[in-house]
Amino acid sequence: MKTYTSKSAKDNQDNSSVWEAFTEYLNSVYFEGATETLEEELVKFEYAVYLSCYGN
Repeated sequence: MKTYTSKSAKDNQDNSSVWEAFTEYLNSVYFEGATETLEEELVKFEYAVYLSCYGN
């Protein structure tokens, strides 16, 4: 089983930092460049889930 680590969105001050942390997370779960390659709806879903877990 893989272990994933991610920066907490709470520790970030602006939205770009949250997005960067999310893209790092998504790249570790799927593959490098996932945010640019995956379907927009899937990325939106994953972002919503990410914010619910790591967001403010």
